Amino acid sequence: MITIEKNVRPEEVRQGARHVLFVEGKDDQAIDPLVLNTFLINAGNAIRVEPLGPSFHIRSAAAALYRYHPDYYFLIDRDHFDDAFVQKCWDKFPDPDTSNLLIWYRRELENYFIIPEYILKSQYLAVSEDELRQSILGCCRRRLFFDAANQVIIWIREEFKKNWIELFKTMDNVKTKDDALNKLIEMPEFTNKKDVVSKQLEKEKISRMFLEILDRLTGGKEEIDYGCGQWLQLLRGKEVLPTIAHKCFRVEDASGRILQGSGKINEMVKDLVRKPLEDQPEDFQKLHRVINERVKTR
Repeated sequence: MITIEKNVRPEEVRQGARHVLFVEGKDDQAIDPLVLNTFLINAGNAIRVEPLGPSFHIRSAAAALYRYHPDYYFLIDRDHFDDAFVQKCWDKFPDPDTSNLLIWYRRELENYFIIPEYILKSQYLAVSEDELRQSILGCCRRRLFFDAANQVIIWIREEFKKNWIELFKTMDNVKTKDDALNKLIEMPEFTNKKDVVSKQLEKEKISRMFLEILDRLTGGKEEIDYGCGQWLQLLRGKEVLPTIAHKCFRVEDASGRILQGSGKINEMVKDLVRKPLEDQPEDFQKLHRVINERVKTR
């Protein structure tokens, strides 16, 4: 079990202060900084956690800052990234090629708080284990086709964002209005892109992508169930967690007032991440290990 050190020497505080983990969130009360500050402090990590807005802000900052601030680290939700890219980030961390970027294995941080085995440990659980499992399953079943369709849209949208055409490198043969216009019109990339987009948007291609995503989520079953597919990892946990919190948990503040909404969820997740390290999801334990090793070696 990890323990929290007391009477930390000043030089250790200074060392930890320069290590910063930037996460998604608009302020310190957003779920990502709240969870990770609580978890890493409880696990004894000497690092600050700071919110830095949405995922694309963090990715831009990671690409821009890692050369100048090697003790800055960046952690984002998985969203549309594939298994290979996510695994590479963890395997090579810290690595200039990945900009000190880490990506959760599950779609969103909230997905860890719909793992039945984990949230069963909460002191705020107000229903039986069977009721909890059925609530999670029912909520995810209702979202299955909706989320699968949105994942197709996200994948296509991200494909179209890729840098598929280069700017002109020199002004040779681009000196007049006609030169510029003719060079633009004659660029083969436009024709190629039109063909690619046309193929991506064919009904058969979209149908195939949708069915492949469904198969991954359900494990090839007609309906999602525990032990089959990756629905717990890849459905939108951010949308599932509030429903589960409302139906299955009861949280009171110090005065006995029943909490609702984000206040309720915040207390739930803080309670869970303060549990012993060995009770945390494997991905949380892995984050602790890589951050702890990085701080020690720096």
